Amino acid sequence: MKTLSRTRGALLLGSLFFVCSCKTPLAPPEAQQAEVLDQALWRSGASFYAQENYVQFKQSLKSAKEKITREKAKFGWFRDYEPVRAEFRELLQNGEDLLAKVEGLKSSKSKYYSEQTAALSARIERLKQMTDYFNENGPVRKSLAQAEIKLSEAGLLLQKEQFESMGNYLSDSMTFIRQAEQAMMDVLSRYMDRKELEKWRRWADETIVESKAKETIAILVNKLERKLTLYKKGVAVGSYDIGLGKYGLSDKLYSGDEATPEGRYHIIRKIPSSPFYKALLINYPNEEDQKAFALAKNKGLVPAETGIGGYIEIHGGGKDNLTKGCIGLNDRDMDEIYRQAEVGTAVTIVGAVSVEKTILADIKKFEKNG
Repeated sequence: MKTLSRTRGALLLGSLFFVCSCKTPLAPPEAQQAEVLDQALWRSGASFYAQENYVQFKQSLKSAKEKITREKAKFGWFRDYEPVRAEFRELLQNGEDLLAKVEGLKSSKSKYYSEQTAALSARIERLKQMTDYFNENGPVRKSLAQAEIKLSEAGLLLQKEQFESMGNYLSDSMTFIRQAEQAMMDVLSRYMDRKELEKWRRWADETIVESKAKETIAILVNKLERKLTLYKKGVAVGSYDIGLGKYGLSDKLYSGDEATPEGRYHIIRKIPSSPFYKALLINYPNEEDQKAFALAKNKGLVPAETGIGGYIEIHGGGKDNLTKGCIGLNDRDMDEIYRQAEVGTAVTIVGAVSVEKTILADIKKFEKNG
């Protein structure tokens, strides 16, 4: 009988534990959701973009987890997760708001830096196009190449959302862009000199007026625009693309400088067959050129054993071929110029008559916006 009684007691106690175990409340699922959200916040960079808020979230999560642990340490029928469940729900809401804030901030930064990258890329491309206007572009091209490297590295950091480091590369790229612009200005600064422009305009106007008054052909060469314009009786009857020397935008000073002279000249010889198809030889150096050379020589600006040079032509052979200071034309255009020109035809070569709608206008715009 005693054995049977003990057996019944054990079964009753086991049943009681089974019933109580079935009624033991489960840990709130919000706890696991908070852990997942914590990982999402960490991956999003919340510790960097919203450090204070993220620290508060972590502290609140730690406190809530400790309460879960304390509840689990109790006997099942004594556990009560409702207070901490409410805490986890509030924590989840705060965490989701924080994640949205971080993602919004990152999106804003990504948009900003993407726009900055695109703007610098467009600026580099425009500057590269500008270098086609002149041949003295070695330093410009070098700086632009360095700017492109920095911009490319910035683009890689943009993909990784490393915005702070990216900003440094964008700054470096801008530095090289400004160096390229300065290199351009070193070559082109005299084209922005009011007195120089006035002189060139006067030469051009005098040539056109003379062509009209004498009813003759005249040739006007604009180095900045890389154009040769043919006038007849003061009226433009043709415009042709030209090529210049390596330092064609500079005014010729001495033999071997590969610059193209500026001044009022005339044709002294027509050459029907030359190494460059056909050619028109002009009277460089004229009296003004000789005075400028002598002055530069006295100032030590010309190598001691160097002469003034000569034999400057308008010739064929192609506008894209570098000359030694001459003016190059495509052969078909040279045929037209050669046919109409005569010995004595006026040839006026100017740096520019206007800086509007030219490379200089673009540089000025960059300086204003940069």
